[in-house]
Amino acid sequence: MWKTHKTLNLAVQAAHLGKRFPDAHVDIKRSQLTWRGRVTPSPLSDTYLVRVTYKIGRRPDVKVLEPALESRDGEKPPHLFPGERLCLCLPGEWDGGMVMADTTIPWIAEWLLHYEIWLATGEWCGGGVHPSITPGRKAHNDSAAELKRRRRSRPWDAQHRPR
Repeated sequence: MWKTHKTLNLAVQAAHLGKRFPDAHVDIKRSQLTWRGRVTPSPLSDTYLVRVTYKIGRRPDVKVLEPALESRDGEKPPHLFPGERLCLCLPGEWDGGMVMADTTIPWIAEWLLHYEIWLATGEWCGGGVHPSITPGRKAHNDSAAELKRRRRSRPWDAQHRPR
């Protein structure tokens, strides 16, 4: 796992987000960072307006604002928390020393790409483990070791791996 020893403050996170995504909006109010930006997972994908809210000590909370996430055959997309918030990482995987511009935003793009594939095919190709599978929803229970291996293979996460 990519544990760091120093939590980045909100101003540092905002600076990284602003530099990497200059067309997005970053705001800090009452010890909470809010990022609103557009994410296009692939050249053939839709563009999504996404909001990320983050408080130190918690993992980033991510919601797609538009277009609204669609259901397929009456089922909501996999890997969503209540309120249609995206499930991007395993419990304990997020670390406050990680740069959201280099992790969370690319993870959002990856989730959205798998969402688009799921909409077209009905198959969630992103793997993962989700703790709150509801009846009738297919669980994708990759092992924790497989998920760690897959996360480590992401090029944008390379700088967050222990050396």
